[in-house]
Amino acid sequence: MEQRIKPFDQHLLNSILDNDYAALLICNKRYVIKAVSIDPVVSSNLLLGEEIENILPPELLNNTQRRAIVKLPKLGVDKEFVLSTHKLTAGESFADQILTLQTLPNLNLATPAFKDAVKDYKETILQNSPIFIYVLDYQQQIFSEGLNNYSKLLGYSKDEIMGMPNGVYSFIHPDDLSVVEEQERQLRHSEDRTVVPAEFRLQHKSGEWFWIQVHSTIYSRDSDGEPLIEIGSIHKMDKDHEAELALQQKDKYYRTLVENSYDCILMYDKNGIVTYISPSVTRVTGYTDEDLLGKTLEGFVYEDDREDASVNLRYVAENPGASSVVERRIRHKNGDILWIESRLANHLDDPDIQGVTINFHVITGRKESEEKIHRLANFDSLTGLANRNLLQSCLLRDIENCQAKESALAFMYIDLDRFKQINDTLGHATGDDLLVAVTEFMKKCIRSGDTLARVGGDEFAVILPNIETDEAQAVAERLLRYLKSPIKVGTHRVQTSASIGISMFPDHSDNAEDLFRFADMAMYSAKAERNQVQFYKRKYSQQESKRRMIEKKLKVAIAERHLHLFYQPRVDIHTGKIRSVEALCRWDDEESGSIPPNIFIPIAEETGLIHELSQLVMEMVCQQLVDWHNTGIDVPIAFNLSVKDLKYFDLVHNLRDTINHYGVSGNMLEVEITESAAMTDVINTVKVLKQLKQFGIKLSIDDFGKGYSSLAYLSQLPVDNLKIDKYFVSRLSPNFKDHMVNLNIIRTIISLAQSLGLNTVAEGIETPNQYNTLKSLGCHMGQGIFFYHPMPATQLSKLLHREARLARNTINQ
Repeated sequence: MEQRIKPFDQHLLNSILDNDYAALLICNKRYVIKAVSIDPVVSSNLLLGEEIENILPPELLNNTQRRAIVKLPKLGVDKEFVLSTHKLTAGESFADQILTLQTLPNLNLATPAFKDAVKDYKETILQNSPIFIYVLDYQQQIFSEGLNNYSKLLGYSKDEIMGMPNGVYSFIHPDDLSVVEEQERQLRHSEDRTVVPAEFRLQHKSGEWFWIQVHSTIYSRDSDGEPLIEIGSIHKMDKDHEAELALQQKDKYYRTLVENSYDCILMYDKNGIVTYISPSVTRVTGYTDEDLLGKTLEGFVYEDDREDASVNLRYVAENPGASSVVERRIRHKNGDILWIESRLANHLDDPDIQGVTINFHVITGRKESEEKIHRLANFDSLTGLANRNLLQSCLLRDIENCQAKESALAFMYIDLDRFKQINDTLGHATGDDLLVAVTEFMKKCIRSGDTLARVGGDEFAVILPNIETDEAQAVAERLLRYLKSPIKVGTHRVQTSASIGISMFPDHSDNAEDLFRFADMAMYSAKAERNQVQFYKRKYSQQESKRRMIEKKLKVAIAERHLHLFYQPRVDIHTGKIRSVEALCRWDDEESGSIPPNIFIPIAEETGLIHELSQLVMEMVCQQLVDWHNTGIDVPIAFNLSVKDLKYFDLVHNLRDTINHYGVSGNMLEVEITESAAMTDVINTVKVLKQLKQFGIKLSIDDFGKGYSSLAYLSQLPVDNLKIDKYFVSRLSPNFKDHMVNLNIIRTIISLAQSLGLNTVAEGIETPNQYNTLKSLGCHMGQGIFFYHPMPATQLSKLLHREARLARNTINQ
């Protein structure tokens, strides 16, 4: 074995033992790791494990002297000793130094009687405290050093031990194997040179069991951190170990109580005068005995808490057996404010105590964490306003107060208009700055008793207690006037507006949840016109009930496949031939009749049903492709995906599985997404569309021209077609004043598509004029009632068959 640790130098030990001493201490760099003592004042238990700095005076700690007279007050020892240090050569042993404590001489050192006493002490220690050092090879499970002493201890020869199947572990009591395993586990995970103690039984060759005490440390590890070499000491314990264990357990019990009790202890008498403070009080608060003993605690307590503290201190002192647990603030001697948790208990009737005890520990960190958690739970991190959680609590409180006063309350819901466009065009940082600027203004528009909260991205709410309807209207209009004006945000001047809905207590409801919901409904009504204020009306509840009814029915309709598809052909503008068809979802409810897509699709998006609806549409489209193919018709079908579909993690996986299940080719499918959906999250959109493109699916941007596409982003999208929004097509007629503007917009879109290598599809063509204009501008395809109305699959099948026959006849001619 390459690494060896030499035992202690025998000359050094002899030189130490040649002198009179009360105790011998073996130390590492920080702690006493072994102690042998014959003086009960400095017992082995008192010294073992003690930090060296609590024993050595400064002149020995800094190595300026080797010997000094000490009293050891930190150990509670008042007796004087001569303390000597004996440094060991670095790397020669697991220990760093040996300390000796000698009783101050009170007899002539030259007398034979004194020398005989020294010799007797030395022989007593050597005979009754056998201790030796070992070096353990983990792989061989044999001591490379100390095996000779180990064999003597056990009554075996070295060869017999080396021949044992488990080496030096062969003699451990079966009941104590867990103790040894736990020690080795701690050693394995400890830092190097950490000493781990253990006590267990070994069996002598005679069959007798005896206890040993082992202190071990890891000296060397392999590249994986597993121990290679262990160094330690073995000490045979000749005392009654069972009694010792009982004492240790009792000591551990009381030590556990102390370690888990409050850190600091104060005591005051029946007059409120401090009679005792523990050393930890000084360490934690800075106050010494001179600062507190013989005085009251008033100067100790934080000024704002003194009155409450005085009442509490007096109550406990005046009531025998009383106790109290409180949290309050105190002043550190340096002026800092500390939060403490304290337990007061009246022991004035106990003759051994005769006082009121205060156990306390500092909880400043906990209070700061609680405050942080409270802010996170109740306040918006950007604006510092109350969040939805705190808003609900404040609304309940204010309703209760207004009920008691028989006064009215207004709940105002505010939504900023065009905020998403500002975020998208100027960036989120500017959007955040705008929210902060709006917040600061709104604070100036409300009274001190009102509550302003941020309840969503660009949504705010205000509680106005003790206010009438006309006053609430005036506050709302004042907000609208400001928000309509340009607001300076950084280097930008941003113009926005707001939509405000208001519900009133008690006119509309005395329930907080209803007031919140009614104001939200009124806000959505105001948003239809923008920059408006609307008070809640009963018809909004009817609309909400209708929406909820549609939502419930839609779930059933999707699950039971009650929806169906209509198809509208796309026509080549120059030849009039059908190039593809667009699938349009339709819903005919038995009770309500036909429910238009502009009603049920937004509800599907709001409720998350859109994923199930899109999946159903994909399946119906694939089934229709199969049915048409079986009758000799092969025409691509386009269908729409929403912005929420693009963010759905399973979209691509589901579409792939659907295509494979029906056995259709991806090039017979076309996916349409709106321009606004494509621009919502460009990075994700590009990723998803590229994955769809790998299946051969064609891609179209629907409603192009309504959004705010960046050309840089548009060039990244792997699309095939741009669909010109029908709004521009509808205004091509000279009857519209802006028809030339729309004509130029369409011309620009077609030119842009050509530059990007994309085809164009005009939606909503209804008149010959629109058709001829688009044809002259070079638009590729058209869609609208000028060509064909949306129709069911059976009707379209006949049309496609007729067109196929005409094509065949033309070829045959």
